Amino acid sequence: MDGLCERDVRSALELVYDAATLGGPDPFPTEFLVQLSALIPVDVLVGYHEAIIGRPCRVVESTEVGNSLPPHIQDAGRRYFEQDPIKHGVGRREWRALKLTDFYTPRQLRTLEFYRYVWQPMRIEDSLRVWLPAPAGRARVVYLERSAPFTERDRSLLELLRPSLIRMHTAASARRRAIAAPHPPVLTPREQQVLSLVAGGKTSREIASLLAVSPHTVRKHIENILEKLEVPTRSAAVARAFGRADAAV
Repeated sequence: MDGLCERDVRSALELVYDAATLGGPDPFPTEFLVQLSALIPVDVLVGYHEAIIGRPCRVVESTEVGNSLPPHIQDAGRRYFEQDPIKHGVGRREWRALKLTDFYTPRQLRTLEFYRYVWQPMRIEDSLRVWLPAPAGRARVVYLERSAPFTERDRSLLELLRPSLIRMHTAASARRRAIAAPHPPVLTPREQQVLSLVAGGKTSREIASLLAVSPHTVRKHIENILEKLEVPTRSAAVARAFGRADAAV
């Protein structure tokens, strides 16, 4: 890749290695973005957006580190967003990392209202962005913005990281689904043992004899099982836990 030395590649691998230890539902938490901005120097803003493509695009998820955009600059961005050459709708199927300076010379950039009302007040002279796979009608982008032009070394590093960024997003999505999914109740080992005996047709007195405990203790275990499984009877508990409903009530 253009402009990369052994130290750059090693630093990128270290970033990916550290990212593998991150958990939680956010695909690119702030600690990762801070490390990314150290690898590819940024003095304005680094972040991640998922947006619904439209006129203008509507951001539905965002994590940013750096100088936040005041409301009046956000309004200007929505007003002149068509002048952004690497807006979401343009780059969402692009695998390469793109820069503002791929499309405009510095002189051309300064003629745009978007530059005058958005980039200039934020001291942004160049933006580097890479897109991740997204459903139809959406765009997912990691972006870096700074007051000096990005180099080919910066572009190559971001392209090198893209497969890992995709994996990070996929892993975070799986964690979100796991959090959202209902978790099955957890029975204690003794409760599991009691329920297995119930499933085998044993009565409370027989279970008490087999486990060398009192019938009262067995009944208490069964009460706890019914409460945890949110069912009214022992047969319903067996059906819930083992997929059968032929135990004695």
